[in-house]
Amino acid sequence: MTLYENLLVFAAILQSLTLLRLVRRRDAGQRVYTLVVLAELLLATVAMVEGDRFLGLCATCLCGLTVVLPWLLERGARQVFALGQPRWAVRMTGLRALLMPGAGLGRQQQILAGFSLLDRKGPAAALGHFRGLLAEAEDPAELAMIHEQIVAMLLYDLRWGEAVAHYESQFQPGYAALRPALALGMLKALGELGRMRDAATLLRALEEGPLGQEPGAAELVGQARLTFLAHAGATTTVDAALAGERARELGLSPANAALLQATAAAFAGDEDRARTILQALPTRLRGRDERALAAARALQERLPREPTERSAELDEQVLRAALGLREQLAARAGRAAPRAGGVLMTSLLIAGMAGSFLVALWQGLAGVGLLRVGAFTPELWRAGSWGRLVTAPFVHADLLGLLLDAYSIWLAGHVLERILGRARMGLVAIVGAAAGLWAAGRHEPGPALMIGGGNAMAVAVLVATLWTLMPGRTPGVAPTVRRSLVVTLLLLLGAQLLSCVPGDAALRSTPLSLGVAAFVGSLLAIALPPALPRLVSRGLDLLLVAALCFVGVGAYRVGQEDPIGFALVHREPRPAERGAIVALPQSFERVGAAGERRHALLSVYQGWIDAQALRGGALVQIMVVEGVGSSGSSALFRVDPGLLRELTIRSDEGLDPAAREIVAGASGSWSTYTLQRNGEAVARVIERRLAESGPTVLLLAAPPLAFDQAPTLYARVVADAVLAE
Repeated sequence: MTLYENLLVFAAILQSLTLLRLVRRRDAGQRVYTLVVLAELLLATVAMVEGDRFLGLCATCLCGLTVVLPWLLERGARQVFALGQPRWAVRMTGLRALLMPGAGLGRQQQILAGFSLLDRKGPAAALGHFRGLLAEAEDPAELAMIHEQIVAMLLYDLRWGEAVAHYESQFQPGYAALRPALALGMLKALGELGRMRDAATLLRALEEGPLGQEPGAAELVGQARLTFLAHAGATTTVDAALAGERARELGLSPANAALLQATAAAFAGDEDRARTILQALPTRLRGRDERALAAARALQERLPREPTERSAELDEQVLRAALGLREQLAARAGRAAPRAGGVLMTSLLIAGMAGSFLVALWQGLAGVGLLRVGAFTPELWRAGSWGRLVTAPFVHADLLGLLLDAYSIWLAGHVLERILGRARMGLVAIVGAAAGLWAAGRHEPGPALMIGGGNAMAVAVLVATLWTLMPGRTPGVAPTVRRSLVVTLLLLLGAQLLSCVPGDAALRSTPLSLGVAAFVGSLLAIALPPALPRLVSRGLDLLLVAALCFVGVGAYRVGQEDPIGFALVHREPRPAERGAIVALPQSFERVGAAGERRHALLSVYQGWIDAQALRGGALVQIMVVEGVGSSGSSALFRVDPGLLRELTIRSDEGLDPAAREIVAGASGSWSTYTLQRNGEAVARVIERRLAESGPTVLLLAAPPLAFDQAPTLYARVVADAVLAE
C-alpha cells in the first residue's frame, strides 16, 4: 500500500478504537464528541470504499486534529505537570478541549487551573478556586474530585487538622487507601495530630487493598510504613530502613529521607538529634524538594514536643509495620532490581518493527522488495542467509499486520517485562521468533514462500505472558485483573493464529513456526521462577546482550546480501509452453487457466505469477502468446480481446535503464508500454517476440511500480526466454 492508503487505514483504526472507548464509557458529557468521531469514521469508510482521495485526505487530517493531537497534548500535559509547570499544563489542556468539541473537558481544565494558581499565588488562592468550583458542580464524581483537591491543598499547606476534618466530613475512612498521594498525606496528618490508631487503620487498609497487592506499588507501601513508624517514634527501625541505598530504592530523595529520620527522633522525644538532622537537611535538597524544606521548618518550630504516647496496641501495630517493612527490604536485597519502572525491551521491539516498516515504505519496497529489508524465505535461509532469522520478525508487508503484532507485544510485554524482567522478555521475543522461523525453514515445502516473523514473535510473547499469569506463579495479581488480561491475550492469540490461513495477502505464517515459537516462549517463561537471585539475573542480562549482538550482526549480513541477484542466478527453466521456454525463479507459480487467481487491477491469465509480488499487493505475471500482432497493439489483447474496450496503450519512458539495456540486448523485437484505464496507468508491459512468426513472451506488472521492485530480474526473465526445440 502507498503512504496515503496506510495513513487512511491507520486513521480509520484510531477512529474505531476511540469510538469504542467512548461508547464503553457512556459519558453523557461526551455525546457530541462521540458523534464527531463517528462522522469521521464514516467519512474514512466512504473514502476507502469509493476510492475518493479527497475524502480520504479530509478524514486523515480530521483524525490527526481531533484524535491524535489531543492524545499527544494529554500526555504532554501530564509530563509538564509532573515537571512542576502547571501553567503549561493548563494551556495544553485548553488547546485539547478546543480540538475535542463536546468532550466535556472544561471542568478538567478548571481543576488544572487550581494547580496553576497554587504554583503562582500559593495554597490560599488554590483553595479559594476549588471551593468556588463546589458551588457549580452537581455530578457526585466531580464533587468527590474537587473535595479531594481541597484536602490535597490543605495537606500541601501543612494544615493537618483542617485537612483531616474536611476529609472525614466528605469521605469514608478507607477512601484514601485507593489514592496513593492522598494516603501518604493523610498518614502524615493523622500522625502529626497524634491519632495513631486511625493512622494504623489507614495503613492496614492500604496494605490489604488493591494498591497493596500491586507489585508496582511496593515503593508507595514502603513509604507509608515509614511515615507511620516515624510518627510512632520508631527511630531504630526508621534509621535501619533508610541506611545506605535503601532510601533511593523506596523512592525517597535524600531530603525526604532525612525528614523522616528527624520526625522519628522528634516523636521519640530526642530533640537534640531532631534539630541536628533538620539543620543539615538543606545540604541534601534537590531540585524539587521545596516542600520537604517547608515541612522541616514547621517541624523545627514545634520542637520540643511530647513523645508519642505508647501503648500495647500501638506497640503491636508498630511491630507489624516494622516486620512488613523489613520483609519488603529483605526481599529487594536478595532479588534483582525492581522491574515495574519501565518496559524498555518491549518499546525497543516495537520501535524496530515500526522503523523497518517506515524504511520499506520510504523506499517503496513491497512484495519481492521486502527481501531487501530482511524478509524470510526457506530458499534464502537454506542458502546460508541465517541473518533473516532475526530480521524477519521486524518486517511487515501491511499496516494492519504491523499494528496487530505491535499491539500484542505492547500489551503482553507490559505484563511480562514488569514481572519477569527485560532479559527474559527480550529472550522470549528474539529466541522464540528465530526458533519458529528456523523450524519453518527446515520443513516448509514451498521454498519461495515469504514467512512472517512478526507473528511468531508476538505469539511467543503472548504465550509466555499467559504462563506468567497463572495463579501459582503470580499470586499477587488480583483475580479480576488476571481474568481481564487473560481474556484479552487469548483474543489476540486467536487473531495471530489467523495468519496461518492460506492466502495471497501480506506475509503468511505457518502452524509449525507459531507452534515452535509458542513452545520456546513457554519454556523460557516457566523454566525459572518469576523472582530470581541477582547472579542469575545478571546471567540472563548477558544472554540478552548476546542475542541483541546477534540481531545486529544478522542485520548487517542481510544488508550485504543481494536477494534479487540470488533469485536471478537460481532460476530454473519451466516446461515449454506454446513453443517457448522461460527460466523463472522459484517464486513464480503456475496458473493453469484464466480466472484461477484474482487481482483488483487486472485479470490473471494462464502462465506464471510471482507469488512474492502478490503478497505485496502487486501482480507480476509471465505469459506466452501465440500469433502475430499488429504494430502498436498489445499481445495481451489477443489473450483477452475484451480489454480493448477498457484499456489504452501509452508509451513507457520510465523503464529502468538497466532493464531496458538487458531486454534490448536480446534477439528478436521487443517493446514496452503502459496500459491505462480512465487516464490512470494500471500496468507496465514488456513483450518480446522470439521470432517473426513465433510466440511472444509478455511480462505484465500491475501497478507499474511493481516492476521496479526487481527490474533486472524481470527484464532478464523476458530476455532469456528461448524457443523450444
